[in-house]
Amino acid sequence: MHFSGRISIGGYGFYINNYMIHKHHILPKHAGGTDHPSNLISLSVEEHAQAHKELYEKYGKKEDYLAWRGLAGLMNKKEISKEIMLEAAKRGNAAHVAKYHSDPEYAAEIRRKQSKPKSTTVNYFKPKSESHKENMSKSALKRERIPCACCGRGITKANLKKHETYCRNII
Repeated sequence: MHFSGRISIGGYGFYINNYMIHKHHILPKHAGGTDHPSNLISLSVEEHAQAHKELYEKYGKKEDYLAWRGLAGLMNKKEISKEIMLEAAKRGNAAHVAKYHSDPEYAAEIRRKQSKPKSTTVNYFKPKSESHKENMSKSALKRERIPCACCGRGITKANLKKHETYCRNII
């Protein structure tokens, strides 16, 4: 993709200083995750492949396996499509997959439905009680904070890598 300037939007993500940045679902859509900004992080292609590899190793989901292999360049689109069709045939819904790949309106409707949270998804945005908020604040104060190399903010150890990746991308 040719572009001028610092940032350019692409189909799978965006470019910053000639580096492709992908959007990754923290909770995968196949596990009930949504496209809500709180469920998305920006990763390089390599980090995105690694994230799906780790998800596959942890949960064994075929979707993560295919995403990892595709992002890492170990499978091409044709091979991935073949795997998807084989899986669909095993489940008896090959016709649905074929229609999804050939009918853009049908595919858009399916994506719209999938972007809605499932009823089993925990609602992290529901109002919290005052005692719950107080307990969360106490817990947060106990966590060790490490200064970010980019902005100097104190970040918990668990969030440091994600924050620094984000921080470097916007600076």
